[in-house]
Order: sequence, then structure tokens, then C-alpha cells
Amino acid sequence: MQTYTLAISDGVLFACLPDEADIASAITEATAVSYGFGLNLDIVRGATLTNAAGPDDEVVWQESPDSELLDAQGRRYRYAVRRTC
Repeated sequence: MQTYTLAISDGVLFACLPDEADIASAITEATAVSYGFGLNLDIVRGATLTNAAGPDDEVVWQESPDSELLDAQGRRYRYAVRRTC
């Protein structure tokens, strides 16, 4: 199962890439273009993208009208979750 790393700040999703991807470059590009340097980001690793969150899932990001949660192939998902099993 493919897991993803998310970079989030103040309710804005800056990056969602497979765990093995170069998240640092994606963060640098997204923050430098839109917000400048010095932004505090929450980095969440090992998230599973899904359209249905289960009762034991920790939801780390939920799609909103202002952001799309896309996987490496461009498929859209509603949630990024951490799963215990």
C-alpha cells in the first residue's frame, strides 16, 4: 500500500507526495512562490489516501473546496488518514 507525506500549515495543504519522493523540494517551491520562506509546516508521513475514513483512522487532512488531495497518478481522494492496522 502506497503511503504519502503531507505538508500542512494553517489549514493549507502545500504538498502531498509519496513517502519516498523529495518532499523538501516540493515544500521549498510551494512556500517560496506563494508565501515566502519561514513558514511553519506540519509534516505528516505515512498517510493513506482514501475516500472513506474508518472509525479507527486518524484523519490528518480532509479535502475542502479550496484544496484537492491527489495521489501520484492524479486521482482525487477525500481524506488522508493514519491507520493503526
